[in-house]
Amino acid sequence: MSAVAHISEYKTGRFYSDEYRGDMSWNGYEHNVLLRNDGCAPGGAPRFVDVAMALGADDVLDSRGVAFVDFDNDGDLDLAISHNPGDNGKQTVPASLLRNDIGHHRHWLAVELIGTRSNRDAVGAVVYAEAGDLQQMRLREAGSGYASQHSGRLYFGLDDHQLVDRLRVRWPSGTEESFEGLAVNQLVRITEGEGLEVVRLEPVVTSSVDEAGAPPEAGP
Repeated sequence: MSAVAHISEYKTGRFYSDEYRGDMSWNGYEHNVLLRNDGCAPGGAPRFVDVAMALGADDVLDSRGVAFVDFDNDGDLDLAISHNPGDNGKQTVPASLLRNDIGHHRHWLAVELIGTRSNRDAVGAVVYAEAGDLQQMRLREAGSGYASQHSGRLYFGLDDHQLVDRLRVRWPSGTEESFEGLAVNQLVRITEGEGLEVVRLEPVVTSSVDEAGAPPEAGP
């Protein structure tokens, strides 16, 4: 419910009264959830299962922002979560890094885009990947979420497919480019109108932190 649409009632404080809240908690310290996509049920409705407790992601910090990034350059997406210090007496609370050590056991392809006729970051570009009977689409966005920023790379999970049959880029300028027969488990950089190059990913060790408590920087 939008408070702006009910501003008069909001100013009375009713939305914060025990009578209005009932059994709901608004303190921001509920257990985090992590939803696994289990595909569509019969009839087409999407199915999600909370796996946070099983994976150790169900902490009770006042989490606010979440960003997806391949922090350790192993081909799967990790989670960086920012937290609000709230009323715990601290000015800041360190962010959490949840490292994905499962996804890289399957094949993947990462794509970086550089616009020339389009904007430099290729915001608005759409990339399609085809591998066997698998078809996926990714949109290059300017930003997503609250108090966070996802990686600009586009990742495609390819299951057990050994080859990307076709990769097609639809640039914001209106032009399209297509590439065929790409190897999996690599990062490719596509510059608009100038072709494709393979970029070597340097492994990143995430078990150590620097003196300031920040994790080491990822590679390109």
